[in-house]
Amino acid sequence: MKKSQVHLIDEEVDFPANEQLVSTTDLQGVITYANDHFCRVAGYSRAELIGQHHNMVRHPDMPKAAFADLWGKLKQGKPWRG
Repeated sequence: MKKSQVHLIDEEVDFPANEQLVSTTDLQGVITYANDHFCRVAGYSRAELIGQHHNMVRHPDMPKAAFADLWGKLKQGKPWRG
């Protein structure tokens, strides 16, 4: 997917508390799995997400510290929730 095709919305997306947004990546940050809820909230089909870098769904206002924590855990082989 080309950078020009990436879409950014400037609004919150509500979803039920019982829905879990799940995605997995390899250690290079490439998406290897995304569940239906994740795809819907991200605004992409699974086919559009798989093989793309996870940064494509990161909002630019997301604090860098959150991603430092995320990658620190993943590189230790631990899951991250947030």
